[in-house]
Amino acid sequence: MPATQSSSTAAVLRVRRANPTDLTDVRRLQAASLRGFARRVHGEEVIESLIPRIGTFDAELVSDGTFFIAEIEGEAVACGGWSMREPSYMGSEIELPTTAGGVDVPHVHGVFVHPLFIRYGIGSALLERIDADLRTQGFARARVAATLAAEGFFAERGWRRQGAVFGALDGGLIFVAMGMEKRFASDLRLAA
Repeated sequence: MPATQSSSTAAVLRVRRANPTDLTDVRRLQAASLRGFARRVHGEEVIESLIPRIGTFDAELVSDGTFFIAEIEGEAVACGGWSMREPSYMGSEIELPTTAGGVDVPHVHGVFVHPLFIRYGIGSALLERIDADLRTQGFARARVAATLAAEGFFAERGWRRQGAVFGALDGGLIFVAMGMEKRFASDLRLAA
C-alpha cells in the first residue's frame, strides 16, 4: 500500500544521507519515476533516450554526503541531493541560464519519487531536507533543471522559473527542462 499509513499504524518516513550501497536503488528510482510520471509530458522516446544518461548518476554526490534517500519501512521511495557541480548527465548540451554576476550556486539534482508514492508528501519532505542542508552550508540560493513534469512541484515550493533549458539526446531527440532558482530566506534576525 503506497499510503504512508496502514490501517493500524502509521508508516514512518525516514530521510537519510545516501551511501554507496544505495546506488542501485537510486538508479531504479530515477528510471521508475521518469517512466511513470515524466513520460506523460516528455514522451516515451525522449524518456527512454534520457534514462541511460540519468543512469550515469554522479556517485560523487554520495561521497560528498549531499545526496539523500527517503525510505518507508526500509524501502527507498525517493532520492535527491545537491552539489556545486552540474549534474553529470547534463554534459555540455544543457546549461542553466547564467546567474546574476556569474556567481556559482549549488545545483539540486536527482530528485525523483517512485510513481506509487507521488502526492503523499514524500517529495516535499525530501526537498525540505535538501533546502535545510543548503541553508546549513550557508547558501543563499540554489538552482535546478526540473523536468517539465516536475516544474509545478518545484514552483509550489518557492522555486522561480528562469527559462527553458535544452539537451540533445541520441537519435536527434531534444530534452526540454525548466531552469529554476530558489532564494532562501535569511536566518538573520534584527535585534529589538
